[in-house]
Parts: sequence; structure tokens; C-alpha cells
Amino acid sequence: MLPARFLLAAAALAVAASCSPAPNTGRGTLKLAECRLPGLERAALCGSHEVWENRASREGRRIAIHVAVVPARRRSAESDPIVVLAGGPGQGAIALAPQVSVLFSRLNDVRDIVLVDQRGTGRSHPLACDPDARAGLQAAFEDALPERVVEECLAKLDADPRQYATSTAVADLDEVLGALGYAKANLWGGSYGTRVALEFMRRFPGRVRTATLDGVAPLGMKLPLSFVADGEAAVDRLFDDCEAEPACGRAYPGLRSDVSALRARLARNPARVAIIDPVTGEPQAVDVTEGVLLSGLFRPLYAPELASLLPFAITRATDGDFNPLLAQNLEFTQDVSDNLAVGMHLSVICSEDVPLITPQDLAGASRGFFGRALVDDFLRACRHWPRAALPADLYEPVSSDLPVLILSGGVDPATPPRHAEAVAAGFPRSRHLVAPQLSHGVSGHGCAPRLIEKFIRNADAAALDGACLRRIPRPLFVLPIGTPP
Repeated sequence: MLPARFLLAAAALAVAASCSPAPNTGRGTLKLAECRLPGLERAALCGSHEVWENRASREGRRIAIHVAVVPARRRSAESDPIVVLAGGPGQGAIALAPQVSVLFSRLNDVRDIVLVDQRGTGRSHPLACDPDARAGLQAAFEDALPERVVEECLAKLDADPRQYATSTAVADLDEVLGALGYAKANLWGGSYGTRVALEFMRRFPGRVRTATLDGVAPLGMKLPLSFVADGEAAVDRLFDDCEAEPACGRAYPGLRSDVSALRARLARNPARVAIIDPVTGEPQAVDVTEGVLLSGLFRPLYAPELASLLPFAITRATDGDFNPLLAQNLEFTQDVSDNLAVGMHLSVICSEDVPLITPQDLAGASRGFFGRALVDDFLRACRHWPRAALPADLYEPVSSDLPVLILSGGVDPATPPRHAEAVAAGFPRSRHLVAPQLSHGVSGHGCAPRLIEKFIRNADAAALDGACLRRIPRPLFVLPIGTPP
């Protein structure tokens, strides 16, 4: 997920204020009307396109796929837009308009930005599951979807969850782009959005001019099982980097042994602690188990800024103060839950990933640092969630001569470079660039926006020099007050 970290240049704001929406969106049959999106300075164009929920039978319910277009500023604009494919799975693309409009600000001079809420997300017939209000803050730190809640969610959904898999969504997207009048598009996908982009390139290659994949999550990676190995590699790297940084190594000696002792203590005797509820401002009791600790270590690894706090948070927790660690997790889970349709998330994971996990996989996971703490919640939920019928070739590698730019964060606990390397093998015109010190989501950092801009303008990944990504530093570790440098 892309953080809003960038500022619009004053010149770009001036251009936006002086130009009318480009006419690119008027060629198709989908009618758009001017609209205002939260966090976006200029007007966008919005509309919806109806599709069959069951695309195979073409019978029964029809659902509306909602679309927002941020028009190109210049009237003499290019005909191929940038299409944003959101992550999750379950994240709505339209809610990302403020972030991506900044990321693609210069490209938006001559290209429309198209945001389509994938079926089951945003306003496109969302498969939303209400959180368990009875669980309070405890659910933010452990299984937020116990079997009872999953069953209740299924009973309330006015939808067939089997119709919300990736292959169905890309057929919607092709239909929507056609209705908008776009013959070709430049795909940008982040995290799960890269899976959507890959499947779109498999099914509809003629609609694609370029594709940018940030944090590759291909089919066959067996989410959430892959988190076990990838998360362990990321946490090992964190400990190694702290040891290698003199001030951090002196301030937090023996981090690995501290974590081992802490998790053993919590496995025997969970700690009951009070933290401040960010909604009510009142203290609320939370039981910190070994599983809560492991989830608390994994989630901040998604963002280097949060990960830089982990040595301090671990040390405080060993002394009995869990507030720094739990506060990080509340920030992370709040950011995710604000724009995530959990039912759609389960429709994808339970159909496309969990069925691939074998008993041998689980036995191997049990021996890892995180064990099965990141896996078992999904296994329980997916026992109840209906599964989609998937295309026979869904897990075959995607191959194409389309130009593809692939970005990876070197310390990503979810989609590290190893997944991208396997995908890049099928794209002879691809370039895989790694930012060694970044985590989940590279596009918004340092020189990455300029690289993406150059790639989309020229449709040539081979010409890019990614050395600037290697120079982006890891944020400094947070040290106790008074620690000498």
C-alpha cells in the first residue's frame, strides 16, 4: 500500500488549476460525471459499469463496478492511461486517488489516471465483514475473524463469494476499459495488485502497453504460508542491521536472545496489560500471548519507519512495558482496515492460495521463527468460506514480450525479491530493480517515481538505471533518550 509521502510541485498545482479535463474519457460508452474525491485537489470524473456477478452463467445478479478517472491536464494527451491496481486483496483503488495522483503527477500531464474499484472492494458491491465489536482491542492483535464471525459475515452478505476471484475481476477490468474507450493501458499494481496485473496480461495482453509491478505477489506463492519464510528473513535482517550499527548494537545487545526469552515467558504465562484505545481514549486490557508477540513483530516489518522502532519496543517489552510494541500494531491495523473488504480478501486467499498449502508445508512452517502464528487464522476462516472455480491454467507462469518494470524492497516481509525473480523470467523485456533497504512498496520512495515516469513514457525497462534505489538508506533505529552516538 502506497503511503502519502509526496508533495505536489507548485508548478503542477498551477497547471491543474488552469486546465480543463482532457477529452480522453469521452470516447467510450461509459458515461462519467464530474466528482470530488477526498484528498484530491482537482475534480475527477466518476461513473459505474454494470457486469454480471456470475460472468460464466450471465444470469442472476448484476453488480456495479465503480470507476474514477483523474483526467490528463493537457488537451493533447496520450490515449493510453495509467490504470491503478490496488493491493490487499480487498483494497479499493479509488480511495488511493490522493496518493497515486501525487506519484503520477508529471505523467498525469498527458495521461489519464484510471482507478477501478475491483468487484468486492470500495463501492463495487463490497464484501465487507463487520469487525467483532465484542472482542474490543484484543482482536487487533490476534485472530480478528474467528469462525463465529466468519459464519455471521457469510450469512449477511448479499453476494456469492465464489464470484470474486482474480480471474473474474480482470474480465471486469477489460470490459470497463473498453467501455471507457481505451484501447491500451499502462498497468501499475502494488502487492496483490501485481497478481491482478499478471493475470490481466495473461488474459488480455492486447490491452496492455506497459506494466509496473511493485512488490510481486504471484499466484502460487501460497499466502499466508509464504509470510513464514519471508517474515523470518526480514526479522533476521533487522537484527543483523541493528548489530552492525554501533549505536543500536550497544543500546540493544542480544536482541535475538531477548525475543526468545520473551516468547518463552509469554507461552507459559501471557501478560495482561492496559493500553489506550485510540477511539475512546480510555485504557483497555489486552492479553499478550506468544502469538500476539509474533504478530506484533511481523506487522511493523512492512514499513521501515515502523521497523526502526522494533529494537526499542522489544527491549521495553522484556521489561514489562508492551505499549510501544502494541501502539505500532494499532497504527498498522488501523491503516489497513480503513480500506479493506475482508470478505473479498477471504474470497481470493481461500480460493487461490490456501488450497495449495500441504501438511508438509505446515510441518515446515512450525519449525520457523514465526511458526504457524501467521497461518492458522486463515486456515480456520477458509474452512467456512466458499471457494471459486478457477481456470485450469491459473498457476502456469505468465510469459509475454510486453515491457515490464518490476520493483522490490530488499527487506519486504511479504513480497521480497525472490518472488519477483521468478516472475521476471517470463518477461524478456522486463527489468527487476531492488531497493535493498526498503520494505513493502517502493514506488513512492526516493528516485522511484522518476524511474516509473521514464519507463511509462518510453516503454523501455532496459534503459533504466536503478543505482539510485540502492542509495536509499534504512531509517535510523530509534534509541533510548540519552544514548551516545
